[in-house]
Amino acid sequence: MKRIVQLLIAVTVVAVLGGIYFTRAGHAPKNQPPLMEMNASALDGFQAEFNQTSASLRVILLLSPT
Repeated sequence: MKRIVQLLIAVTVVAVLGGIYFTRAGHAPKNQPPLMEMNASALDGFQAEFNQTSASLRVILLLSPT
């Protein structure tokens, strides 16, 4: 019985720490603009910034969870 309780505590701790790790906000590397969430209100600013840098290589990567 004691071993089962220890196993349940260990699994709970791992699950909580994994949840914290995967739900925290991401951070951009130094000298890179911060990450931005794309939504309808941010689209105009994104388009303006994208069009300003037309002389350099630009990549848009769209990822979907499905």
